[in-house]
Amino acid sequence: MYNYLITTSAAVQPVAWRMDNIPLPRRRSAATVPARRPKAAEMIAAELRRQIVTGRLKPGDKLQPESVLQSEFEISRPTMREALRLLEAESMISIRRGKHGGARVSSIDLGSVSRQVGTFLQIEGTTLSDVWFARTVLEPPAAGLLAAQREPQVLAELEANIAEAREAARTDLIRYADLSAEFSMLITKHCGNKTLHMLAMMIYDIIRLQHEHVTERTREKVSVDRLRQQSLRSREEAVQLMREGKVAEVERFWRAHLEHMRDLVLAAYDGPMTIDVLHKEARKPRPISKVRRAVNLNGG
Repeated sequence: MYNYLITTSAAVQPVAWRMDNIPLPRRRSAATVPARRPKAAEMIAAELRRQIVTGRLKPGDKLQPESVLQSEFEISRPTMREALRLLEAESMISIRRGKHGGARVSSIDLGSVSRQVGTFLQIEGTTLSDVWFARTVLEPPAAGLLAAQREPQVLAELEANIAEAREAARTDLIRYADLSAEFSMLITKHCGNKTLHMLAMMIYDIIRLQHEHVTERTREKVSVDRLRQQSLRSREEAVQLMREGKVAEVERFWRAHLEHMRDLVLAAYDGPMTIDVLHKEARKPRPISKVRRAVNLNGG
């Protein structure tokens, strides 16, 4: 029995579909966890999921109507609907109701995934210190990869970000905060390692909101502007090291920069600061003069 899963203008290859043709997940040892035979809806969802991740079904492709899929899979209507709901809950497909509705393969929204990760980390009581440590693990190797590549277009994009951030530091401090977070994202985005960038993307919203939060709370402090200018110069120096191809040097430099900025941010709070992805008012930071003194006392 054959089923044309999608309806597009291009030619589509038929795929053989039967419930008994769908491979079952490998069973675990009986000594560990009792085996549970997957429900029919889970098996159908797993097969459709495989079609999506392997690229046979692409974002925007429309699945056949439920009644057609139900007939081709030889399952009941409730089972077919449950399978589609499983995929919809994973944001792999979107379902529109009504006369011209139906199920379409969705593009993965990394922003949505990032927000979910942020919410999970907040529920777990994750601190800013925890997130900053993750940054010192992810970003320096990415900066080193950029130094190894020395791509002029990438370096120009980083320099454009710095120039825009310098202007924003005079005219729009929240925009400056967003550009500061974006600079780090550009480093991982262009480093060539997809896993590094994906992991960095998962905490991007946390970083951006934290930048905005600290900027908003200290916008009237004149001494903070000097720290912004210092941060901008550090970014310029990092780009220069990348341009010169100094891999080890830029890794050490960017790690030291992140650790210094971490100390400044964390010293602004009394005690461990839990992340807040909702960007609500949190504990009041100490005056920036006290922050500078605290960092100096700690060897920053």
